[in-house]
Amino acid sequence: MVTKLRLVFSITIVFFSFYASGQSKYWEKLSSQNNAGRSALKDFKVQNGQVFNFQEKLFREELRNSTTSKGRKQVVYFPNSKGEIVSYVVEETSVFSKALSEKYPEIKSYRGHALQNPSQKIRFSTSHKDVQAMIVNSSEGHNSYIQKSSNNKYVIYKRTSKNAEDFDFICRTQDKILQSGANLTAKPVDDQLLRKYRIAISTTAEYTQHHGGTKADALAAINATLTRVNQVFETDLAVTLELVPTNDRVVFTNPSTDPYSGSLSALGNQAQRTFDDEIGVSNYDLGHVLHKGENGGNAGFIGGICTNGQKGSAYSSGQQPEGDVFDLDFVAHEIGHQLGANHTWSYELEGTLVQVEPGSGSTIMGYAGITENDNVAPNGDDYLHYVSIEQITETLRTKSCGEAFSLVNEPPVVQPVEDYIIPKSTAFVLTGNATDSDAEDVLTYTWEQIDNGVVTSATFGPTNPSGANFRSRPPNLSGTRYFPQLSRVLNGNLIQENPTQGAAWETVSDVERELNFALTVRDNAEGGGQVVSELVNILVTNNSGPFAVTSQTTSSNLVAGEVETVEWDVSNTDIAPISTEFVDILLSNDGGQTFSTVLASGVANDGSHNIIVPAIPTSEARIMVRPVDNIYYAVNAVDFSIEVSEIVMNFESLEYEVCQFNDLTVPFAYETYLGFSEEVVFSVEDLPENLTVTIEPDTVITGGVDVELLFENTENVLEGSYPIRVLATSNSVVKEVPLVINIYDNNFTPIQATAPENGTDHASVKTQLQWEGDASYTSYEVQIATNSSFSNIVEVATVTSNFFTPTDLQNQTTYYWRVRPLNTCGAGSFNAANSFTTVQVSCESKEAVNLPLEISAVGTPQIRSSISFFEDLPVSDLNVNLNIEHSFTADLVVRLISPQGTTVTLLSNSCGDLQNIEATFDDDGDPIICGLDGANAISGTVQPLGTLSSFNGESVYGEWILEVADNASSDGGGLIDFSLDICVEGQFRPDADNDGVFDDGDDLCLGTPEGVEVNTSGCQIFRFPTDNFTVSVESESCRNNDDGKITIEPKLKLDYTISLSGNGIDISDEFTTSYLAENLSSGSYQVCIVGSATDMVYEEYCFEVFVSQPEALGVTAVIVENGSQLSLNMSGSQLYTIELNGNIIKTDKSTMLLDLSSGKNLLTVSTDNTCQGVFQDTFVLNDRTMVFPNPFKESTKVWLGSVEREVSISIFASNGQLVLQKQHVVNGNREVDLNFTGLPRGMYVIRLDGEGVSESVKVIKQ
Repeated sequence: MVTKLRLVFSITIVFFSFYASGQSKYWEKLSSQNNAGRSALKDFKVQNGQVFNFQEKLFREELRNSTTSKGRKQVVYFPNSKGEIVSYVVEETSVFSKALSEKYPEIKSYRGHALQNPSQKIRFSTSHKDVQAMIVNSSEGHNSYIQKSSNNKYVIYKRTSKNAEDFDFICRTQDKILQSGANLTAKPVDDQLLRKYRIAISTTAEYTQHHGGTKADALAAINATLTRVNQVFETDLAVTLELVPTNDRVVFTNPSTDPYSGSLSALGNQAQRTFDDEIGVSNYDLGHVLHKGENGGNAGFIGGICTNGQKGSAYSSGQQPEGDVFDLDFVAHEIGHQLGANHTWSYELEGTLVQVEPGSGSTIMGYAGITENDNVAPNGDDYLHYVSIEQITETLRTKSCGEAFSLVNEPPVVQPVEDYIIPKSTAFVLTGNATDSDAEDVLTYTWEQIDNGVVTSATFGPTNPSGANFRSRPPNLSGTRYFPQLSRVLNGNLIQENPTQGAAWETVSDVERELNFALTVRDNAEGGGQVVSELVNILVTNNSGPFAVTSQTTSSNLVAGEVETVEWDVSNTDIAPISTEFVDILLSNDGGQTFSTVLASGVANDGSHNIIVPAIPTSEARIMVRPVDNIYYAVNAVDFSIEVSEIVMNFESLEYEVCQFNDLTVPFAYETYLGFSEEVVFSVEDLPENLTVTIEPDTVITGGVDVELLFENTENVLEGSYPIRVLATSNSVVKEVPLVINIYDNNFTPIQATAPENGTDHASVKTQLQWEGDASYTSYEVQIATNSSFSNIVEVATVTSNFFTPTDLQNQTTYYWRVRPLNTCGAGSFNAANSFTTVQVSCESKEAVNLPLEISAVGTPQIRSSISFFEDLPVSDLNVNLNIEHSFTADLVVRLISPQGTTVTLLSNSCGDLQNIEATFDDDGDPIICGLDGANAISGTVQPLGTLSSFNGESVYGEWILEVADNASSDGGGLIDFSLDICVEGQFRPDADNDGVFDDGDDLCLGTPEGVEVNTSGCQIFRFPTDNFTVSVESESCRNNDDGKITIEPKLKLDYTISLSGNGIDISDEFTTSYLAENLSSGSYQVCIVGSATDMVYEEYCFEVFVSQPEALGVTAVIVENGSQLSLNMSGSQLYTIELNGNIIKTDKSTMLLDLSSGKNLLTVSTDNTCQGVFQDTFVLNDRTMVFPNPFKESTKVWLGSVEREVSISIFASNGQLVLQKQHVVNGNREVDLNFTGLPRGMYVIRLDGEGVSESVKVIKQ
């Protein structure tokens, strides 16, 4: 049945009488800080809600009195989330069938929009129980809810102001892969039909008792829930649900007699029987049970609507089965499954191909707030993701139940959006535009990423190769979305890793990958919306980025009218594949909220440009640089200030062009500020010879004057670039602006091509065309054709640089190319065409050796296999063949790494508990569909997560590594086979034995066994066993005796050649059984040995040998503090002989403590090696002062005997002259060395003075 349904929006003047008097009758705002207010807010876990007294009876009476006739509209009043009273134009829109509505006349549902703001919609329910409302505020991008609290107050709150709720909702619906998941379209809801489905909603007795105990009580709660559900479905799907006439038959009040056991596991089957028995199989389109109990839900089947045996198997259960969370996160979620939508979250794998929201997701088919560490938000948003709309729409179009009503509501028309290539690590912005012939419709926009993949908090980040980098955000009035949010970009937060609940969940990509987005445009028409979409593909390339503004990095203060340089990192965005030639430079004066001032437009993307600072005073200035024809952009790092000056000369540009014989007019706006009113004279300085200028006017007094500079006589000025200065001079101020005047002529000289060499026959398809540049030319036109007459031109480009890289060349094709110069005077002639032939492509398949490799089930192992290529040729295409056995493929991350380090992820967290992979990964393959062949998790020819074309242009030379990481324990398996199908530009050379030495070149040993190591001649390398040589070394017997020895004995019986070098010797010799090198001095020797036998030459083996020599004997002897013992420290030997006063001790200890005898003590220390020498010394043990030896040659010692503290020691010559004096602090050291070196022979007197001593001793120096 198809019926015409017209949307009427007329409002009669009589409504406004109620507008003037009604708004204060039934709403009374309360403080949220008093006890009643706090208690009301606490009911809903709300932080910033508004609390009101509400006279329900008065509200219902006025509503009833003013809406007695069908279709009549009324103005009513509700508070908004700020506590302000807003007027709404509303009409009754029952969610009950006519018969049920007549049976329960107190239960009603309404919809409408704000009188002053049509973008603000309202949907509310009334009953004998309460009034509940849902307010959709598109202009602010959030929705609000009005709910009655337990203390009979009314609270209005935004979902974003609610605290995180601690509930463990489990949706037990078994997801399945729908065909639409793999083939998203761009036309979700545009057929101008409102689809109405009959819904039967049963309640368990527990639910009914929670809401009051009667059937009317339960129906009032059902009405409130269905009112909110319909608001979402009518807007997003043009679907409305109507409660069946006999629905009260399945509302149960007694737990003992209702048909439900209370077990959630049985509830679905019990519900199906109940609906079929009580309502009748043909009398409903979908059924749903509401229950008070454990949080959970189950739709029974995905897309079960209209299907007998499936359509009534759904339930939603909640500990608090009412309010926005229950209505939308529970009930709308499960009904969404019944209508055909899968989950959109991606915190774990389901394999539905629509896991496009990171972590928990935040839309209705997500799991916001219930996935612990992976929560994007504490509560869900009340709209459907693009993929959910697409899935439901596709499902419903295959169903035959329900009614369809024609809508006069025209769908919006969305303008196409191009695909783009952008640099890595760089922010970007997507903008959509749509129109609607229905003037009353309010269009809202969402940009949502639609890349399927498992993305948890732990894996979210800039290197993630698949899945979503950006969360979904609610519809709003703007068609523009910044990625990431502009506020994060302004703070320098372009990347995010391991986000938590409430974080942005947005990050740019630091790796090459595709990002796919859907623009969804809703017209939000009351009674049945229309929704249109546009799909966009963005390729993030590794070859460019990050694009960044590098100037204005500090909080500087700029002056209006001054010239400022803006600089940015081009980062290869000026070359293929992005090829941005021109950029715009924009200014924000509000901290980056808007960029409404154009500082420069269409300037060269060369990394630097001068601008005139505009007279916009601000302390929150920011600069944005963005390409003219792309979506990426960058902003400077910090806010800076602009202060106005008295005079500003505002030029459109700082550089101008003119052709000889033409005049040039340069306009500028003269502006004044700060009350400046002096007379100003304009002048131009540094004009080139013969160039004249006329200024009109040349004198001004007030600001706001347009001035023109007219430059003439250019024909008499040589071609060139001329910097000049424009001055504005008053009595107190002089302002100057530098300009550049470029004068060109039309004398074009032919272009000289420089690369590639004319006629070359091995050019790459990525070859860069180069020619000699000339400052006289502003740009160049390049033409490429497949014939010399240029009748078949395949590519044309105009570039500002003297090089160009073609983008669409084919291999093994001859091309002709030519260039002509351009400037403001016109175009020159094309040069004589050059030609080149692109190189032939050859392909080869190569398998890895040493397979299979085990993937252990213990821990989280990582294995690697490699394939090596030996030609230095650029890759043009590459496919990967894999055979992996593993019992849980979602554990695996598989990557291919090129010799240059480029990494492409083939798969990650894919296909859940399915096992084994036998597939070819090819950019041109099909999307992965898990379990497609019934035997393997992944099979056939499939697309990798990354793009294998990232390797194109890199050299094939080197080791290609396949890395398989198993990120979970318990499951294991093995890498069975791995091979590469690779095509290169050029010819693979023959190498039959795959040893890396080409058969047509240096390979002297054809047919060596595969996998063995060969030398540069292709011959197998033989190596000595690691234990082949026994090396013994004898040290020098004495220091500098030069009698060290090295003995070498091999195990293998070969003919050996040895070289020995070091310490001044260089010996070469031969041996078979052993080798002896003698008469060696101590030091390091390099030994190299080569062995040979029949048909075998062993690789040279080198090692280092060290010949040592005995250490010198080292002895330190010190009398200890008590004066009666001697402490010895010895080094240089393993065994020492100690003789003290004739007593001999042999010891292997390095330290000894010896008792001294009274008087002189003679100590001798020696070793068994006489080369080390002997240590001798004399020590005195005496209470009296002694000097020894005496006489002496150069030095003697003073024994201080019983002296305990400080003593003064003076030495006098025989004539009484003082020659030396020193102070000695005893501290246990009673022996003092006295050195007479340099003093003449003869007699001296040593004088000792101190506590306990005062004496003189005569000594003789011999």
